Amino acid sequence: MIKINLLPTKKKAPKKVTDLQQQLFLAVLVIVLTMIVMWFFWKNQRDRIATLEKENITAQARVHEQENMLKEVKNVEEERKKVSEKIDIIEKLKKNQAGPVRLLDELSKALPKGVNIVSLTESNNNINIEGTGFSNDDIVRFVENLKASRFLSDVNLLETSQAKQESIDIYRYKLQFVYKGL
Repeated sequence: MIKINLLPTKKKAPKKVTDLQQQLFLAVLVIVLTMIVMWFFWKNQRDRIATLEKENITAQARVHEQENMLKEVKNVEEERKKVSEKIDIIEKLKKNQAGPVRLLDELSKALPKGVNIVSLTESNNNINIEGTGFSNDDIVRFVENLKASRFLSDVNLLETSQAKQESIDIYRYKLQFVYKGL
């Protein structure tokens, strides 16, 4: 048979929480709350650092892009300068193109048969010519023809001398004049 006890039982008095237990509980609670606050602070700082790093990367990309644009601008400026210099050179050549051609044309018109030009040097429109001729008369005719040109002035025969070249008597000459141009 089963026995059932219907008598009321004595309740034990609840244990009193001691001061040490309360302090321990409060310490644990403060530590847990401090750790939660520190975790939120750490997470907030980590998010802020990530945001700043993204902004830094974006700023560096923009700086790099602007540096590339600056390089392109410098390259364009250099190219423009080179093209401008080339255009100036071409303009100068076009302007000076007629001078040497006209000078050579005047020399060829004035050059009689039997007179040769060996060297021609130019310095600031002062022309020096050295050459040979078969006779002094041919050289004098050449000088007179040069004096008759309206593009030449101050024609001076500096020197003539007789020489032999391959057993032929020739005359060497040096003359000087100023090319006036157009």
